[in-house]
Amino acid sequence: MGISISKKKLSLSRSKIKNIQYKYVNGRKYYDEEIANDLTPIDIEEVDRAQAQHYTFKHMFGGNISAPVEKYLSSGCKVLDVGCGSGTWILELATEYQKSHFVGVDLSPLFPNQIKPANTSFIQTNVLHGLPFEDNEFDYVHIGHMSLALTEEQWRNIIPELIRVTKPSCYIEFSETDIICSSGGPIYTKMIDSLQQYITSSGLNPRGAKLISQWIKKYSPNQLLNINEVIKKQPLGLWGGELGKLNYETFLEFFRMMAPRLCKYLNITQDEFLDLLNNCKDYEWDQYKTRMHYIRVWAMKVDNGFEGINN
Repeated sequence: MGISISKKKLSLSRSKIKNIQYKYVNGRKYYDEEIANDLTPIDIEEVDRAQAQHYTFKHMFGGNISAPVEKYLSSGCKVLDVGCGSGTWILELATEYQKSHFVGVDLSPLFPNQIKPANTSFIQTNVLHGLPFEDNEFDYVHIGHMSLALTEEQWRNIIPELIRVTKPSCYIEFSETDIICSSGGPIYTKMIDSLQQYITSSGLNPRGAKLISQWIKKYSPNQLLNINEVIKKQPLGLWGGELGKLNYETFLEFFRMMAPRLCKYLNITQDEFLDLLNNCKDYEWDQYKTRMHYIRVWAMKVDNGFEGINN
């Protein structure tokens, strides 16, 4: 099954990424682009963290999707994943639903170019310049883990773009992690306060993950129906068994990456910051029964007479 892609839009999108500049912060590689910030590295450590996060989501929500689209995937449809990263989400679904075609887009070319299922395509593109697809192109659109990569103003532009490429009566789904846990304890609270200050200084909203459903209504009023939001509160720390351990390993990797940036807000050294992090891991999370919040939001595009799935 082929994907109809606007050649003009694709050419424009690719031209925008030819001269991407890179920067290194404390030995880690980042894009020096308007979509990039020091919360979105592009190295193997970030790939590993993102994959661990993927499997955590899959376990908690009982699968890779929450929107009611499984019967369409089984019969054959077109699917888009925005911010696909290394393509784990797409590769799993493409193997399971071989009648459907899956397209992934990302600024970072971490996705496979050669060895991949025949029903997958990957495109390197900057979503801030628009998606290189026709109107009403896809039966199901997924976007994941972008709340700390995009400002609210950028979401204002991207949400209508997601809707544009989705067929009427079809679904868009968002998957996000809220960085602010519940029952964190005093040490965690200090650390998360410094993180919120840093995120705000970068032009991002630290509560973006929990604002997706509000932004959908705000920036595309009357364009999406049946807006659903599910929040899973999951254990952070050894007190939560294997899932709690997986969560804290992902969380620790994120905060270790952020340590050089957050120290100044706490007026401590990087070593002192890492000591605080270890105290959270070893004592506080177990004592306070800290929980992380994982969020999925899905909604259906309004039908204005266009026939949706499989047309």
